[in-house]
Amino acid sequence: MTDSIELEAPPSLPKVFARAVASSRGRNGKGPLPDLQVVRRGVAIDPSQLADYDHVCGFTLRDEVPSTYLHNLVFPLQVSLFADKRYPYPLVGSVHLDNTLTQHRPVLIGEQLDLSTHATNARPHKRGVQVDVVSRAHVGDELVWEGLATYLYRGQRIDGNLPERPQELRGPREVSERDTSGELRGVQDEAPDGPGMVWRLPGNLGRRFAAVSGDVNPIHMNSVTAKAMGFPTTIVHGMWSQARMLGAIENRLPAAYRAEMSFRKAVLIPGTVRLVARERPGAWQLALRENRRSTVLVRGEVSPIS
Repeated sequence: MTDSIELEAPPSLPKVFARAVASSRGRNGKGPLPDLQVVRRGVAIDPSQLADYDHVCGFTLRDEVPSTYLHNLVFPLQVSLFADKRYPYPLVGSVHLDNTLTQHRPVLIGEQLDLSTHATNARPHKRGVQVDVVSRAHVGDELVWEGLATYLYRGQRIDGNLPERPQELRGPREVSERDTSGELRGVQDEAPDGPGMVWRLPGNLGRRFAAVSGDVNPIHMNSVTAKAMGFPTTIVHGMWSQARMLGAIENRLPAAYRAEMSFRKAVLIPGTVRLVARERPGAWQLALRENRRSTVLVRGEVSPIS
């Protein structure tokens, strides 16, 4: 039978982060994922907090809530799950690999939400163990939103076969580049390229997004901590990248859609990036690229659902 942690109010994320980090050393990945969900009911959207988030992420002010903001609301539940002593993997050194958001219909300011989060599908990865964290938002009995975040726990081990590596087409040449773990890899990538929107990212972007999201992971705010974790400097939150990319095509999004993002390389700040968006039959193909070298940082696809 599934155990539940019921949150009456949003937790203090700095305190929960500190607890999860402090207990990371004792988490060795042994044992299965707990049959545990974290729940918070009757969540109201604060219009002023939403407005601050929209400003940082490039969304327009409107009655419809961006799908990425709903990830903001479930993120405290995710961190509470990671901090629970039954969760076997350490927060320190974890990497957000992929994030898929499914908006079944627009959520409006004024609607109250019941939120839940649980972890599932621990499986091998060539650099450790990857786990899916599933989050859902209901209005009454109606499922209105789902999130699937895949995290990599580097250096952990689990029984099972490694998945086959897909062939990724980048274009006319194959390149070698460093992935978010700092290791060299040869990749080909089918992400769109060409002219696009150029964004100059300021050095304080991580702190600004932390203020509106609650994600106070120091690799996004402090270059010393980022370097200690293997990055050359401070890096942007993956969820800022996904939000900013969706915000750029906000007026072209259908009412119900699935937005899949793969975080390929760390987005360093300060820096300059380019969003390339191409409308294909039935979907938008997106790529966030380092502007000068055109390296793919984030690969995305947005498709309508019925």
